[in-house]
Amino acid sequence: MDSGYRLDAIVQVEGKQVSIEVETVHLISSTEAPTGSAILKRRQVSSIDGIELVSVPYWEWDKLDKDEAKEQEYLRNLLGL
Repeated sequence: MDSGYRLDAIVQVEGKQVSIEVETVHLISSTEAPTGSAILKRRQVSSIDGIELVSVPYWEWDKLDKDEAKEQEYLRNLLGL
Protein backbone atom coordinates (compact mmCIF):
# COMPACT_ATOMS: atom_id res chain seq x y z
CA MET A 1 0.00 0.00 0.00
CA ASP A 2 1.38 3.37 -0.97
CA SER A 3 -0.38 4.95 2.01
CA GLY A 4 1.68 2.79 4.37
CA TYR A 5 -1.35 1.43 6.23
CA ARG A 6 -1.92 -2.22 7.03
CA LEU A 7 -5.37 -3.45 6.03
CA ASP A 8 -7.27 -6.33 7.64
CA ALA A 9 -8.68 -7.75 4.39
CA ILE A 10 -9.08 -6.75 0.75
CA VAL A 11 -11.86 -8.27 -1.35
CA GLN A 12 -13.04 -7.80 -4.92
CA VAL A 13 -16.62 -6.51 -5.11
CA GLU A 14 -18.13 -5.99 -8.53
CA GLY A 15 -14.70 -5.39 -10.06
CA LYS A 16 -13.31 -3.00 -7.46
CA GLN A 17 -11.14 -3.52 -4.42
CA VAL A 18 -12.71 -2.96 -1.02
CA SER A 19 -10.86 -3.20 2.28
CA ILE A 20 -12.64 -4.51 5.35
CA GLU A 21 -11.39 -2.97 8.60
CA VAL A 22 -12.28 -4.58 11.92
CA GLU A 23 -12.68 -1.65 14.28
CA THR A 24 -11.11 -2.59 17.58
CA VAL A 25 -11.09 -0.65 20.83
CA HIS A 26 -8.08 1.49 19.81
CA LEU A 27 -9.95 2.75 16.70
CA ILE A 28 -13.13 3.72 18.56
CA SER A 29 -13.71 6.52 21.05
CA SER A 30 -15.74 6.08 24.23
CA THR A 31 -18.88 7.10 22.28
CA GLU A 32 -18.43 4.27 19.73
CA ALA A 33 -17.43 6.87 17.13
CA PRO A 34 -14.23 6.42 15.10
CA THR A 35 -11.16 8.18 16.44
CA GLY A 36 -9.43 10.90 14.44
CA SER A 37 -6.70 8.48 13.41
CA ALA A 38 -9.29 5.98 12.13
CA ILE A 39 -11.00 8.70 10.07
CA LEU A 40 -7.65 9.82 8.66
CA LYS A 41 -6.77 6.24 7.71
CA ARG A 42 -10.06 5.87 5.79
CA ARG A 43 -9.43 9.08 3.87
CA GLN A 44 -5.83 8.28 3.05
CA VAL A 45 -6.43 4.68 2.00
CA SER A 46 -9.23 5.87 -0.26
CA SER A 47 -7.34 8.76 -1.84
CA ILE A 48 -3.80 7.32 -1.99
CA ASP A 49 -4.47 3.63 -2.57
CA GLY A 50 -7.80 4.00 -4.40
CA ILE A 51 -9.42 1.37 -2.19
CA GLU A 52 -12.77 1.88 -0.49
CA LEU A 53 -12.53 1.04 3.21
CA VAL A 54 -15.55 -0.29 5.09
CA SER A 55 -15.61 -0.78 8.84
CA VAL A 56 -16.91 -3.58 11.01
CA PRO A 57 -17.34 -2.34 14.59
CA TYR A 58 -16.28 -5.06 17.04
CA TRP A 59 -19.46 -4.73 19.13
CA GLU A 60 -21.64 -5.45 16.07
CA TRP A 61 -19.49 -8.44 15.07
CA ASP A 62 -19.57 -9.80 18.61
CA LYS A 63 -23.40 -9.80 18.54
CA LEU A 64 -23.26 -12.37 15.74
CA ASP A 65 -22.07 -14.98 18.29
CA LYS A 66 -19.62 -16.66 15.88
CA ASP A 67 -22.55 -17.84 13.73
CA GLU A 68 -20.98 -18.21 10.27
CA ALA A 69 -24.27 -17.70 8.42
CA LYS A 70 -24.95 -14.47 10.33
CA GLU A 71 -21.39 -13.28 9.73
CA GLN A 72 -21.67 -13.90 5.99
CA GLU A 73 -25.03 -12.10 5.83
CA TYR A 74 -23.60 -9.16 7.79
CA LEU A 75 -20.67 -8.84 5.36
CA ARG A 76 -22.93 -9.18 2.30
CA ASN A 77 -25.13 -6.36 3.60
CA LEU A 78 -22.10 -4.22 4.46
CA LEU A 79 -20.71 -4.67 0.95
CA GLY A 80 -24.08 -4.16 -0.72
CA LEU A 81 -24.36 -7.68 -2.14
